[in-house]
Amino acid sequence: MKRLINQLELAYAPLTAYEFAVMKDDPQFEEALDRASLYILAQRPVMTFDNVRFDRDGLLFDISQKNNPETLHCKLPFTQSAIHLANSQNIGLAPHFLDPGKQTYFMPFNELRGFSLTNRSDLREQFVAWFSPEKFLWNWWNEHLNCSFAGNLELFTRYRVHYVGKATKQNIVKRITGHSTLQDILSLETPVTEKQLPANEITLLAFQFADNVQFQSFGADPQIDQMVAAFKGEDLPSQERIFLDVEKALIKALKPKYNRALFNSYPISKDGLYRNNYQFISYSFYDPITLIYKDGEITGNSDPIDCDRILIFDNKAIELIKYQ
Repeated sequence: MKRLINQLELAYAPLTAYEFAVMKDDPQFEEALDRASLYILAQRPVMTFDNVRFDRDGLLFDISQKNNPETLHCKLPFTQSAIHLANSQNIGLAPHFLDPGKQTYFMPFNELRGFSLTNRSDLREQFVAWFSPEKFLWNWWNEHLNCSFAGNLELFTRYRVHYVGKATKQNIVKRITGHSTLQDILSLETPVTEKQLPANEITLLAFQFADNVQFQSFGADPQIDQMVAAFKGEDLPSQERIFLDVEKALIKALKPKYNRALFNSYPISKDGLYRNNYQFISYSFYDPITLIYKDGEITGNSDPIDCDRILIFDNKAIELIKYQ
């Protein structure tokens, strides 16, 4: 009996279409997505930094989302080893306003799509890092930042799924650039937020695998070569084949609006895991995000058991199992 447990994680913070257009030519950004081969185009209300101001030893701000009654109250201490930020005397902040027409030079800043931090030395400013609300939150739950906040995170990580795609033959950045379906979504979807552009709501979620774990049991008279191959992991399918399979599983389970091929015959497929004859396959999401689709929701969790999962049984049935 063979079982395969797979957990997907965000390879990078969720990015709006606007942010992707700004970052797509950055080699470091492309490198960060090098292991990602699955992506989701989704939508959520506009998120902003508000009430941004300096404290004695850090930066204070709120994270707000249109149509969301909750607010996250955050503090980012000046000392951050992960981004080489230190010495509060030399820290600068460049605000990125959602509406340039509302730009101001006086704190507290409001309605920021993001901000950049700099280190000042010898009358020069050196770029350190930039953050959007989602990039800040993603870095927080991955423990890349020493920071704190109060509020209900779950209400800020909800995404309505429009499209599921793969990029197994090229980097996701190259795949998304000029993507016709992305252009269709930007053109046809109505903004959730009043007086906002779809480019500030349509979001790219790029995924890589956090884990692929295979469990295999043998009968009373097992073949030695099969046991050796299993223990060495030699019979584990390639990452590309698992990506091809999870794309089909997600599309069949979520039925996204802009996917033309819905893979109704899945788990039967020529390039997925059908020929591997697993008795059980599980797909789940590591990050604390919720994907919303027509018939329900699927929520991630760092625990691969205590989370919502897409399960495939005996190469026949596919089910979405809710943890709660």
